[in-house]
Amino acid sequence: MSAADFLLMAGACLYFMATPGPGIFAVVARSLAMGWRRNLGFLGGMVVGDLVLLALALGGLAAVAHAFEGLFTVLRFAAAGYLIWLGIRTWRAPVVAAGDLPPAEGAQLRGFASGLALTLSNPKTILFYMAFLPAFVDLTRVTATDAVLMAGIVVGVLSAVLLAYSLAASRARHLFRSERAMKTLNQGAGTLMIGAGVAVAAR
Repeated sequence: MSAADFLLMAGACLYFMATPGPGIFAVVARSLAMGWRRNLGFLGGMVVGDLVLLALALGGLAAVAHAFEGLFTVLRFAAAGYLIWLGIRTWRAPVVAAGDLPPAEGAQLRGFASGLALTLSNPKTILFYMAFLPAFVDLTRVTATDAVLMAGIVVGVLSAVLLAYSLAASRARHLFRSERAMKTLNQGAGTLMIGAGVAVAAR
């Protein structure tokens, strides 16, 4: 692959990954509800999920992925159910000051698992790697070095996009100080998570 090919891929990744979808809505909702630091596990799971789908695309495993469509469907409904459950919990959560969230043991690991499941079952992400990416990158001629550079582009671009959304949502959270405002924020974040879960299930 040439430098122009890598730049084209980076631009496509930035456009596709920054476009709001169920994943971005989940990131924003979780960051509104708990802040960006407590959401790092979820972001990490999403990044790893993208790398798995990239590996499938590079390995020419679109047909295998299609054969395991049932597994992707199970993952999709599991991720959707988790988001809806988390949204309901957030909606009903007691009001806690923005900087005083108690630590939850194992929360980052659970976040990682849910972020991974969400990405692996997100039709928008699957479409990018299995249909859109092969349309402008000849995946049959990708070398090992190309694959490493492509993975670096995915990690770099996606991490920057997710952190930008997460930090912005977390900063907005700190603008809410009163009990009533925090309650409204929790309900808004819960609604976003429920909406993202419904969107994942519906697709």
